[in-house]
Amino acid sequence: MILIDVGIYNHSKKRYELFEAIVDTGATFCALAKHIAEEIGLPFHESVHLWQVNSPLTLTKTALKIKYRKKEHYVDGVIVGIDRNYLRPATPDEECKRPFAPHPLSSRIIIGKNFLEKLSEKERKEILSYLVS
Repeated sequence: MILIDVGIYNHSKKRYELFEAIVDTGATFCALAKHIAEEIGLPFHESVHLWQVNSPLTLTKTALKIKYRKKEHYVDGVIVGIDRNYLRPATPDEECKRPFAPHPLSSRIIIGKNFLEKLSEKERKEILSYLVS
């Protein structure tokens, strides 16, 4: 897994916030959790229908302003409805069905091909070189 740091524009605070991003060369769009999108005031647009591992997926589209190495990039993103916190208090007589680790998008975003294509060839090669090492 390749992780990079990017700034995502927070529409509520009118500034960039630093996020750890997972680089996913198989993802068409950048993606983030719904609770993050709501916190940073992202605009929600129309639904988009995608295929993921042989099954349909309906997500909400948004516009992202991402800063990487002092350059701003504008890309489409998708909003994914995942739980914010898996560590809620247990209820009496509850059978534990919690995952061993929180969902990777609970505090990170996914960087997809549409963002990678905005980068210079040098930046793209630098990021993708971690895949082969």
